[in-house]
Amino acid sequence: MKPMPLEVEKKRLENIQEISSTHFDALIIGGGINGAVSALALRTHGVNVALFEKNDFASGVSQESSNLVWGGFKYLESYELKLVMELCHSRNRLARAYPSRLVEKRFLAALDSTSPFSPWFATVGANAYWGIGQFATKRPRYRSPRTIKRLEPSIQSDNLVGGIEYSDHLIVDNDSRFVIQMIVDAADRGASVGNYMTVLEADYLKKKWHLKVRDQILDKEFETTSDVLVNTAGPEVSRICNMTETKTESNLVFSKGVHLIVPRVTDSGRILAFFDGTQRLFYVIPMGECSVIGTTDERVKEHEVSVNSDDVDFLLGEANTKLSLSKPLTPEDVIAERVGVRPLVIPKGGVDQDKDWTELSRRHEVETNRRYRMISVLGGKLSDCLNVGEEVVNSLEDLGYKTSKPSTRWYGEPSKAEKSIFVHAAKTNGIAVEVIGELWRRHGSRSFEIIDIISQDYKMGENLSEKINYSPAEISVMKKNEFIYYLDDLLRRRTLIGQTVSQSLLEKDPGFARLIDLIRE
Repeated sequence: MKPMPLEVEKKRLENIQEISSTHFDALIIGGGINGAVSALALRTHGVNVALFEKNDFASGVSQESSNLVWGGFKYLESYELKLVMELCHSRNRLARAYPSRLVEKRFLAALDSTSPFSPWFATVGANAYWGIGQFATKRPRYRSPRTIKRLEPSIQSDNLVGGIEYSDHLIVDNDSRFVIQMIVDAADRGASVGNYMTVLEADYLKKKWHLKVRDQILDKEFETTSDVLVNTAGPEVSRICNMTETKTESNLVFSKGVHLIVPRVTDSGRILAFFDGTQRLFYVIPMGECSVIGTTDERVKEHEVSVNSDDVDFLLGEANTKLSLSKPLTPEDVIAERVGVRPLVIPKGGVDQDKDWTELSRRHEVETNRRYRMISVLGGKLSDCLNVGEEVVNSLEDLGYKTSKPSTRWYGEPSKAEKSIFVHAAKTNGIAVEVIGELWRRHGSRSFEIIDIISQDYKMGENLSEKINYSPAEISVMKKNEFIYYLDDLLRRRTLIGQTVSQSLLEKDPGFARLIDLIRE
């Protein structure tokens, strides 16, 4: 597929010229969550940094998660109290810093006679989880079978013995948009970033890294240098190590996870949780006007995975067993799929055996190779991303670099004062209250640019259609600022459109042609 005919050549050429003429303090390979948070953390600490991603930003495992920011409730089962405490702390920091992009959601875990835990034991665990999380969410509650049926009629109640209701957080606009917003924030602060830029060679010579890079959009090669190389390639960390002839002490194994997106199952806004036939939790999670069912957990040898018929049959079968629907879900109901791998860390000296791999936690490791001035990030998850960013900064300091302390918090949404100014300006321009909240959540400070467009032509503020609930003003600002080069960049990673509207319906939608025109303008 060729790039959309955007006016991008001049901008990308200028970016290449700037990068190739600059010697960086640090250069990051990989534009997922680990790369995004590393770029933002380093740049806000005064480090001259660049980031390259061979595909689109957040186009790997960072677009395939459950969109949950949580404290690791399930890790209490294996008594990983320290990990749960750390994840709860990270969740709380993210929730405070991104109060619009992350929302607290109630989880309703329905337990039946086949569940591994009784309701009373699960209630004890939920309250312990709440306490470990410093009581930062709403209090958990025991729910009787009758109450569960009243609250969630969609749950199959024949075999229920009770349940618990507790809270964690959900990324409203999906994981990939959260990551891309972080990269855009880093670029706004002076980081040099490029998607569709493949690192072809990386050699450490005379205490500097020399990189040869290919811009896939322009089909041009260029070179640049840096003092330190940061490997945040996710499941491909080992590939970068092979290219640079370096090694990490820790290793990765991969767990394949599949989610299916189907028409909305419940209107309550809750996240439903059940134990599947393997005694593993799976969820029904809201996404726009749809529901996400997942996930699976299957060990695989390679990081490139796809959804197969067994995955679909398993997830739909479990959903139909646990839900009381007017008609069973079938493969024809699947609007979209999400599939990726979880990179699980085997620490130095750890054992890679089938019987042990499912017990590996989602901890991350940040390793520093002093000889080659290389930092590698292995594993991790979005919930813990702030710690990754800070550990990368610390690793750079350990290599002898002096960073500068930011005058304000290095992460998070714009200030409440700025939001108040925006809300006032939006109301002055006649924008509906619910739209004001959406604009701020999606675009932050760039919402002012959207208002400026709408103030000149109010029709630019109207949604393209009922299903494409984004305005021409929004699309124009996103195209200008968010490194969009292909239609899929917009549909799949910067909006919910590609995951919540089927391709057949999208092509028939009256707003779709207008959307394409806006991208091509």
